[in-house]
Amino acid sequence: MERQRQPQNRTRVRELTSATNGMVKVFRRSLAEGTTREGWLATEGPHILEEALKPGSRATVHSVLAGQTAAEEYRTLLARLTRETEMASVPDRLFRQLSQTQAPQGIAALIELHPADLQSVLARPNAILVVACGIQDPGNMGTIIRSGDALGASGIATLTNTVNPFNPKAVRSCAGSILRLPVFRNLQPETLFPMLQAARIQIVAADPHSPQSVSEGDFQGPVAILVGKEAAGLPPEILREADRLLRIPIRREADSLNAATAAGVFLYEIARQRGFREFV
Repeated sequence: MERQRQPQNRTRVRELTSATNGMVKVFRRSLAEGTTREGWLATEGPHILEEALKPGSRATVHSVLAGQTAAEEYRTLLARLTRETEMASVPDRLFRQLSQTQAPQGIAALIELHPADLQSVLARPNAILVVACGIQDPGNMGTIIRSGDALGASGIATLTNTVNPFNPKAVRSCAGSILRLPVFRNLQPETLFPMLQAARIQIVAADPHSPQSVSEGDFQGPVAILVGKEAAGLPPEILREADRLLRIPIRREADSLNAATAAGVFLYEIARQRGFREFV
């Protein structure tokens, strides 16, 4: 069954009750996979929807599905949707069946990210690109995106064999940063590294075996930071592409740093050396 009503913001709300409805099926499949067949993000929770609706967001909200309780609880947020956004409400029980989280908040959205151009990102003065090389944990990937957004990165790139940055857990972990920061996924090393070299970008690898620490790096110009797998680090063929290897000093008793933490340390050192000019 399906009914329609018109809220104050003029977005038409469809009231759905059947699990076999086409829109419900799209949300069920997309939330499980993290993206729609068109490549749009499938996300849950009011926070990321609010981030997508903010001025300056790189996103367009195409569809929103809300449980009946959440539709009432977040009616002020939903009132900000435009006429172009498809909006539907479902019984709370049905939303829980669709949700991929342990404690559903009752709102899901299909969000298209506006495409970004990697060449344009690399051409920026003092560009900062974080390159994830083989990272497997989606929580780490999301945290890297979040740190990049907070600490002034120009973009995030992932090489092949790296977790999908649009993985649902990665998107939840980044707390909306993926809507602001350009993210380029599944790049081939033989494509990315010549682009970095042509753009005269210093390539720095996080390497725990380097005799030089991160504080000895010179980050005044454009730079790409390579961060490797959580346990194994960067493979030799990737290390060979780096102009400089730098380590993060840690206590001898500690085995290693979390990959997302390592990326955050490098980003903070870059911002510190640049006098936090991006944050004024």
